[in-house]
Amino acid sequence: MSILIVKNILFLIVIIYASYCDIKTRIIPDKVHVMIMILALIKIDWIPSIIGLILVPLPFLVVALYKEGSMGGGDIKFVAACSFFMGFYGGLFGSIIGLSFVILTNMLYFRYKVAEYNGKFAIVPYLGIGYVLISFLLKIYL
Repeated sequence: MSILIVKNILFLIVIIYASYCDIKTRIIPDKVHVMIMILALIKIDWIPSIIGLILVPLPFLVVALYKEGSMGGGDIKFVAACSFFMGFYGGLFGSIIGLSFVILTNMLYFRYKVAEYNGKFAIVPYLGIGYVLISFLLKIYL
């Protein structure tokens, strides 16, 4: 079994754990970010990883600063760690796919449940789906 396949399977396990924590407590433990960053060091391509770490989470940070309570610091650190793991393009496309899932799911689910919606939901499971899809696609086609 290739080391990259093992790396992606471990990444999937960490994403599942982070998603569980976010759904249950709305808090992503710092150890999640550390584990993703450590996994990223396996066969790393430094330049795309550092660019991803810096640039991809910037829009999330801007949203968090612009609208208080819209996004937590754990979400931003999660995006940064995953973008470091995947590189700039992987992190960017993973974020786009994940945010597309957020929009689609919330449009469909909350369309008829407006009275129950309190404005807060776990974003990591959606982002995680995007990152895992892109991660496995990148390893298959590259």
